[in-house]
Amino acid sequence: MSTLIFQRYFRHKYSGRESNKQMFLVDKSWESCASGLRAICYNPPVMLKNKKVRGVLQLLLSLTLLFLLLNNVGFKEVLGTLASIDYSWYLLAFGIFLLNIVIRSYRWTILLHSLNDRPPFRRLLYLYFVGFFANNFIPTGFGGDVVKVVSLRQRYGRGTEALSSVIMDRLTGLLGTSLIALVALTWNTLNQTQSIDLPFGLWLAIFVISFGIPAGFLLMRQTDLLRVTTARIPAMKRLPLYDRVERLVDTVHRYPFPTLLKALLISLPFTINLVLIQYSVSRALSVEVPPILFPLFVPLIALLNLLPIAFNGLGVREGVYLFLFVPAGVAPEEAVAMSLAYYFLRFGAGVIGGLLYALSSMSRLMRSPHAENL
Repeated sequence: MSTLIFQRYFRHKYSGRESNKQMFLVDKSWESCASGLRAICYNPPVMLKNKKVRGVLQLLLSLTLLFLLLNNVGFKEVLGTLASIDYSWYLLAFGIFLLNIVIRSYRWTILLHSLNDRPPFRRLLYLYFVGFFANNFIPTGFGGDVVKVVSLRQRYGRGTEALSSVIMDRLTGLLGTSLIALVALTWNTLNQTQSIDLPFGLWLAIFVISFGIPAGFLLMRQTDLLRVTTARIPAMKRLPLYDRVERLVDTVHRYPFPTLLKALLISLPFTINLVLIQYSVSRALSVEVPPILFPLFVPLIALLNLLPIAFNGLGVREGVYLFLFVPAGVAPEEAVAMSLAYYFLRFGAGVIGGLLYALSSMSRLMRSPHAENL
């Protein structure tokens, strides 16, 4: 996916300004790069099963993608866009980002309490911040989730409920973003308040995600399609991702409907805040973006950011912003700057998480029986 994004961008960049020979070289380099990535994805070598090696490779991939992006977009142009940031708008974006962490923690509290697992809200809020801190150092976007699950299991001894709640927290968040995108898509179609010229493939992706995530969730919730299918086709159980899909379906069925409805209602203001964050970042960088695009693009950004192929999404996320915003008339350096500015919001939340973790560790150390010997 990431190679397709970058190849399409480079075609756009070089078309009409460079020779056919340069275009040929760009295409050939990306073809070789894409073939290498496909070979790794479909035939992973033994060394990729080692988590440390995989983490190093993800970091190298992120650095490579960022280098290619900045080299082609223009490092000075991106830096110049970031240097002109309006900190009043950016601090507003950071404040809304922190508010969203509180909202997500409350949603997680509701999900856990429905399973008779009752950690206090302040503990879950602390773990959310620590999770962002972990995401700054653990390669995949799920590093924070792992920290949250392990921490709850160590303290309360109910790892299954912790894992289930984290998965459902992610699902209800994605469901909320897709519903907001569906509303925005319907509103724009019916009212035609603003003419948006986007490629057909991008409109198709928005449509599929806006309808597909709610439809898939309802299908899993209201039917037992997976078990019916595997009863007729037992060979499906040998598929590589069958166990994960089965765990996902079981998670969706675990929660009572009132709990899911409450979590979804909480996800709606959370998604509206995501839109406001993106809008505030664009205003901070003085980037002109049609406001209707943000609710349409948020679920795509959220979904692609979960792909565990790069270090904390770096490189891939910037490519996604190029893919989404450049066709809408945003300059390439502005699109990359928007992505990096959003990443720094996440990094800032991680810094707060690191400080909270340090203070908590010091507090435990001072209360320990051996504190007098220190």
